[in-house]
Amino acid sequence: ALIIVGVLLIILTITWIGKLLKGLMVGRSKQILNAAIGRGAITGIISGTLITVLVQSSSTTTSLIVPLAGAGVLTLQQVYPFTLGANIGTCITALLAATAITGEAALPALQIALVHLTYNVVGVVVIYGLPFLRNLPVRNAQALGRIARKRKSVALMYILLVFFVVPLVAVGISRLVGTS
Repeated sequence: ALIIVGVLLIILTITWIGKLLKGLMVGRSKQILNAAIGRGAITGIISGTLITVLVQSSSTTTSLIVPLAGAGVLTLQQVYPFTLGANIGTCITALLAATAITGEAALPALQIALVHLTYNVVGVVVIYGLPFLRNLPVRNAQALGRIARKRKSVALMYILLVFFVVPLVAVGISRLVGTS
């Protein structure tokens, strides 16, 4: 029951923030936002990275930008590079946290943080750098959005599959492989 209430509260909060931000995004504030995010892919990636490093949370950064796309203030094509930058920014935050570790765990912590950062930067360069891959996530998101708008059950099934079923199957497989 608490999970259902929590999910409903998140949905209501994001909807409310979206409406509130849409009302606030007029005139000069909309121009500033478009200058930071909407100018181009590189600007969006850099903005997403910097803002995430400043707030030290890609979830916060993404949660604030997604309602603006939902409200029509920003397009999906503008939000996509920003989100990629947020993923890089969270890796930088992890790297900063790893520098605070001392003793025997310091070297592995820095190595893991650097692998995480490298993986995300290379992923962004490869996926966004190759034109035939660049628009694939946006097109898939738009297609899923059109389907979900018509049939809410598809959106629910997608969430259950991607965030619950697939991870549980992966954990189950890893346990089977680990015990054999």
